[in-house]
Amino acid sequence: MPKIAAKAKPKLTAKVSDLTPARRGGYVARKLIPQDVREAYGKLHGDGSPQWEAWFNSGPVDLLKARALHREWLSEIEARIANIRAESKREGHTLTPQGARALAGEWYRWFVTQMAANKWPGSIWRDYRNRMWESLYGVIDVPGRSFDDVDMDYVRPFIADEAKTAQFLAAKRLPLDPASRVMFLDYVARDFFAALDTLVRRAEGDFRDEYAERFPKGEGVADPDLTPWSLFEKWVAEVSPAASTVNRWRAVFQKLNADFPNTPAAALLPEQMHEWAKGLINTERAAVTVRDVWVIAGRTIFAWAVEAKLIARNPFTGWRIRVPKKKRTRETKAFTNDELATILKAAMKVEVRTKMDAAKRWCPWIAAYTGARMGELTQLRGSDLFEEDGIWAIKISPEAGTVKTGNARSVPLHEHLIKQGFVRFVKASGDGPLFYNVPKPPRSKPKDDTTEEKAKDDPTNPKRPRAVKARERIAAWVREIGVTDPELQPNHAWRHTFKKIGDRADIPEKMLDALCGHAQVTEGRKYGEADLSDKAEALRRFPRYSAGK
Repeated sequence: MPKIAAKAKPKLTAKVSDLTPARRGGYVARKLIPQDVREAYGKLHGDGSPQWEAWFNSGPVDLLKARALHREWLSEIEARIANIRAESKREGHTLTPQGARALAGEWYRWFVTQMAANKWPGSIWRDYRNRMWESLYGVIDVPGRSFDDVDMDYVRPFIADEAKTAQFLAAKRLPLDPASRVMFLDYVARDFFAALDTLVRRAEGDFRDEYAERFPKGEGVADPDLTPWSLFEKWVAEVSPAASTVNRWRAVFQKLNADFPNTPAAALLPEQMHEWAKGLINTERAAVTVRDVWVIAGRTIFAWAVEAKLIARNPFTGWRIRVPKKKRTRETKAFTNDELATILKAAMKVEVRTKMDAAKRWCPWIAAYTGARMGELTQLRGSDLFEEDGIWAIKISPEAGTVKTGNARSVPLHEHLIKQGFVRFVKASGDGPLFYNVPKPPRSKPKDDTTEEKAKDDPTNPKRPRAVKARERIAAWVREIGVTDPELQPNHAWRHTFKKIGDRADIPEKMLDALCGHAQVTEGRKYGEADLSDKAEALRRFPRYSAGK
């Protein structure tokens, strides 16, 4: 653990925040201690005399590891300074004895989790424990020795330093008033050696922890049994998010669970989560994926937990993942004329024998003439086709499946779709799903369901809807027939294409948004919503695709 040494009075220009290579390997840094806390800092964390600066030495490690150690060290120094100032102003939270004991329990779990991440062998932890005991008592061990026999005024600063309590309280953003801090440190002093014993056992493969069961739960103290995974389970149960969101974010919390086993959600730190997120970036997982999926998932669910008062802070805020600007060789996100011809001609040649054949035959053409999301089309039912005042249209509704905006909308059919026979196809298909088979009803189950059967109903692992599978198979089919540009999204490109052609046909942007299901960009444009006849009139301007000839 990096140490802080008292130094002689330096020049005022000696404040250095960057790491400097050390002569014997590793890196060093120093931080100037503010004048208003130097005397108190020296008494608590030095040799008793005013301390002008604190020094950091990473030891023989690479730059990446040194930076991580330096951030942790700097956080601890700044937390010490903040606590000294809070005490001098008589600021901070007041704890009851039970609250102080519960907070010490939270510290115990946090400390064990943080220190176990070093993966040191049991012999190192055992030696460290003995040296700490000797520092307190002057002997290696005294069986049955009571803390009533020691000078707690001497023990407290020693424990505060070695047990990293300043860093713990800073991470919780929980300054304590002087009396509460004394009470809290007195409890930690009794738990410090138990924590070291636990680290010895964990290093030797024993993960039992009966000592942790003795801590009470105090008001404002997070539930230590609330792990990131159990937090995810609670969020799914409370919020009832879309199945696609659950499936996409499930991997995030599975990974958190694997990388931080037995770690309470409240114990995760922002610096820790930042390093974890950066470590997720690899050749198979791009920085933009980590930023837009992994970090957003963590930030959203932990924000919900803070609002629900399950935890005190969100460790996914206060930092961000930097994504290098992507270089694009493709000029447009829409299909080119050649790509359009390839897909639409192939779709027209599909011989419909199965529901998937029908999806290949019709969904690209419907997307081409509506700009609808492919997932909105693969979930269409026969009952979603209707005629109003001589206008044939489809209703895109949340009743059929997921709609991004959550709102239903009616979209008229282009005359070319009708000419090709889409209305006849729908009428012949019945009221059910057009592009996937209805699942067979489940067999009757015995009262004592097996674990495998129960797993099928796990809300954190919902079945992927058949319409979603159909959507993905259409994208794969487009790749198979020769549209292979990796910068092109084979389903989403229809929306760009529809708007591009619609704009050329002088269809107003507000009308294109209404047809595509895009939100209006201003509050004023939400007024005067287009009805079906308005949309049909606009769609008459949309030209036929020549690939249909």
